[in-house]
Amino acid sequence: MKCVIFAGLPVSERLCRFWQDAALIIAADAGYENARRLGVEPDLLLGDYDSAPCPPQNAKTVVLPAEKDDTDTYFAARRAIERGASEVVILGGLGGRLDHTIANLQTLVFLAKNGVRAWLVDEANEVTALLPGAHPVPARWGWYLSVFSAGDAARGVTLEGLKYPLHEATVTNFFPIGVSNEFAADTATVRFSDGILYLMLSRREEEGHGSGVTGDPFRRVGPAH
Repeated sequence: MKCVIFAGLPVSERLCRFWQDAALIIAADAGYENARRLGVEPDLLLGDYDSAPCPPQNAKTVVLPAEKDDTDTYFAARRAIERGASEVVILGGLGGRLDHTIANLQTLVFLAKNGVRAWLVDEANEVTALLPGAHPVPARWGWYLSVFSAGDAARGVTLEGLKYPLHEATVTNFFPIGVSNEFAADTATVRFSDGILYLMLSRREEEGHGSGVTGDPFRRVGPAH
């Protein structure tokens, strides 16, 4: 089951393909204003509403305390898991305050460890957290592919079908060896044996941020079965 979470940063209507087939839509805090502006009616509204107007109180509204351990987006991710989501796309969660962006990246790891394929998406970037295994990535011409360790180190990292291959490498969180790779085949493969990797797809600068929509990320990359 696919869930889309609207977070607090503006979301372009050009990303509509990401929510049109969602079975569950959650608006986290100011994400409600994002959804309303796009004509999307969320199934669940939640947040502490310390930075946005509180929506009408009804059965699908959850008002959270301002002082809490979870961010609003992280709480939304927990609710997505509780409701049976197997795929999550977070919109409006990249850019803006750096602390929120890092918190959302950590939320991707939380979702991955709970068996959920999850992405942070804007018009120019798509980010997911990968667990060990072999992950095919259909070519995205005009986009860079980068990998970064989400912990101290990811081991046995092998990159195939890319301009700059790696073989059984250790990727650490203090040297960005995996940044800005390029596709060299119709399908690339990211394979590793230990740790967690962030996989980032970033549109090349000359392509522009508004030149088209990429579609559903779950149809392009996932663990091999």
